[in-house]
Amino acid sequence: MLRTVFAGLKARPLRLLLSAVAIALGVAFVAGSFVLSDAVGAGLRDAVAFETRGVDASITATRHGIELDDRTLAEVRAVPGVAAADGRTTVSAPLRDPSGRPKDMAATTLSADERLRPFDLTEGRVPSTEGEAVLDQEAAAGYALGQPVTVFDQDGRAHSFTLVGKFSRPADAGVGSAQLVLLPEAVRGLSAKTALGEIVVRAAPGVTQPQLVAALEHAVGGQGITVVTGRQAASQLLRETAPDSAGLTKFFTAFAVLAMVVAAMVITNSFTILVAQRARELALLRCVGAARRQVFTSVLAEAVVVGLVASVAGLFGGLGVAAAVQSIVGGHDAAVHIPLTARTVVAALAVGVLVTTAAAALPAWAATRVAPIEALRTPIEGKSARAGRPRVVTAVVSLAAGVVSAAFAVGASVETGAALSVVAMVALLGAVLAAGPLLAGPIVRTLGAVFAPLLGGPAKLAALNADSNPKRTAASAAALTIGLAVVSLATTVTAGVEAGQGQALDQQLAADFTVTSVVSTQPLPATLADTLAAVPGVAAAAPRTSFSGDLGARGGYGMTAVRGDALGTLLRPAVLAGRLDRLGPGELAVSSELAKETGLAVGDTVPAGPSAHPVPLRIVAVYDAVRAPGADLGLAVVELGQMPAIAYPGSIGGYDQSVLLKLSPGADQSVVRPALERALAVAPLAQLNSVADLAEQLAAPVRSTLNLLWALTALAVLIAFAGIANTLSLSVLERTRESALLRALGLTRGGLGAALTVESVFVAVLGAACGLVLGIGSAWLISRVASSDGAPVLFTLPWGRLGILLGASVLAAPLAAAFPARRAARVSLTAGMAEQ
Repeated sequence: MLRTVFAGLKARPLRLLLSAVAIALGVAFVAGSFVLSDAVGAGLRDAVAFETRGVDASITATRHGIELDDRTLAEVRAVPGVAAADGRTTVSAPLRDPSGRPKDMAATTLSADERLRPFDLTEGRVPSTEGEAVLDQEAAAGYALGQPVTVFDQDGRAHSFTLVGKFSRPADAGVGSAQLVLLPEAVRGLSAKTALGEIVVRAAPGVTQPQLVAALEHAVGGQGITVVTGRQAASQLLRETAPDSAGLTKFFTAFAVLAMVVAAMVITNSFTILVAQRARELALLRCVGAARRQVFTSVLAEAVVVGLVASVAGLFGGLGVAAAVQSIVGGHDAAVHIPLTARTVVAALAVGVLVTTAAAALPAWAATRVAPIEALRTPIEGKSARAGRPRVVTAVVSLAAGVVSAAFAVGASVETGAALSVVAMVALLGAVLAAGPLLAGPIVRTLGAVFAPLLGGPAKLAALNADSNPKRTAASAAALTIGLAVVSLATTVTAGVEAGQGQALDQQLAADFTVTSVVSTQPLPATLADTLAAVPGVAAAAPRTSFSGDLGARGGYGMTAVRGDALGTLLRPAVLAGRLDRLGPGELAVSSELAKETGLAVGDTVPAGPSAHPVPLRIVAVYDAVRAPGADLGLAVVELGQMPAIAYPGSIGGYDQSVLLKLSPGADQSVVRPALERALAVAPLAQLNSVADLAEQLAAPVRSTLNLLWALTALAVLIAFAGIANTLSLSVLERTRESALLRALGLTRGGLGAALTVESVFVAVLGAACGLVLGIGSAWLISRVASSDGAPVLFTLPWGRLGILLGASVLAAPLAAAFPARRAARVSLTAGMAEQ
């Protein structure tokens, strides 16, 4: 039997190659998704390593009132075993971009020791005088060497520097590296802060990091000053920044799970067809004396060999997939990380080998249950080509579970509704997949009838071929159904979120412009609202500021203070209870989130401010509001004059300040905006945004995520079409005799190829239709569950993108059928008629 297995592998190279391709593509998708997940962490580690390169010891002040200064730096440099030491200070340094607008950036000091510099020069040189600067390549876009650049200090004063160099480094990855590098004297000119943020030390040759730390602790260590090794500093920075990348890691991991499901379906379908086609061969082995166990084991051994070889190829293909996705999403200058971890290897091999073995086991076991003579007479697949009663029961039960879960989700709270929505979507997906063979026949027959007048015989023949084995047709379309369901769901929900944000801004923000500071901690001038109110065409201008408010025993919360008459005229949040046309002293409006957390309701009185002198605030409204830059109302709102009495001591001045502007009726924004820009010359850090600008800022992150999702889902759709091509190829081999007979009866080579092409289109339409209906239906459910008065999620169909999905599916189908159609047409009549 072992020799028989190897002989079978040599005798059926094409059939096994097609199955191996399906396995390799599926494994490549899984491996690529896991590599992308690991690449997030690899990029972060790379950025941290770059930020701490050359650092053998790090010294920081960890106690309030203790500072590192130039005297401390001099003491460190005098310690035996220190080869070099430099102070690092990072300050806010907004840069005026080429268009003249301020852009938030940070500046850091240039290390005198080249090995302690966390960047690599790409052009020019490092600063040699106080009036020179180097910029990160991305931040320097639009600037040429020798050109002056304008940087603002913490008071908004402009400082001019000559750009003498550009540098590069790995993607920031949440590390917070500065984009501007200056001499220490220049950095001190941008900030009143004189203390050093950190002292980094490089050890002399032969001195280990622990030895260096011990010497430094003896010299400068003590109360409030911490000395750690460079490796410990890197680990600490990695721990601090890792949570920022956790969301992206989970995103890629979720896609890896999706990849495993799609790959498993494609592999199972391919190998099921392959084993079913060998029913006669397996029956013949039984006739010549092979036992059932031997036949079964031989099929599994063949599956393991094919699965292992294809999985290894798919694993390395996945590395290429991950590199390609990173290059497409990040651009040609982006760093590409392809970490190969044990998890990726195990998952890839497990999907390839185990799924292939499981796919071969079920039909092989079924083949051994049939009497050899019966199998020699009739192919086993013909008996089970159509759906049976268990499948019907499964589809009905899944559909009922999905509908019931969806009905309860619509009326439940957001948290419960989200959980029930997931249950409903999974159940409905199961119902669609289980009912696939039941739907395949009627759909392809309908398509055949519709296209028969246009395409003639090929359409009729394609419908007959697809309808002859609805299980195989449905299985071929299933992977495409899952891929399009996911991408249509995400696309429709994204469109709904974007439309909801726009509607919320239009309804809740009556102002036409907002003015914010590019540095959230830098306050706007106190008289700015009055200055802008005097601009012709401006009807109203009101300041708004965020602060940390003290609600007594209930704790501190992020709150907002606005002028009392701004509510109702400039800001119109969705009022859930009470009234909010204006706010006066002693009044408080709370968000629905805060009301739910604390149990506060309209009419309640809450003591706020210091416990020694509490201020009673009466709750007059519960609201829900959109969160937009410069117009965020936070968790609670008070009148502007009330803020000093209830703010925490360190937050009395507020933060994230803005000015809301409303134009006079009939005023033209295109005329008033330039006048406002000129008036903002008194506040160089101020940034003017229209409501349309705010909507674009809110939509940008959502669109970026959607583009990444499309790039990843494109891989799933590619795998699905590879599965369709593989299924058609195997069916061509199975129908070789039938195709030859049709040719003998007068069907041309072109007609035979056209029939296979149309069949692939029918399969694609079946998969795309099921996927789009499922994805759009799930998007409707999410829009009903996740929508709120303050942040509505509208059910809006993005016809353009959905049309692209459907069109791409239909147009890609003929490409998937090209090779099978060509092979079917090349088989000679005599060879085809002789096929058994």
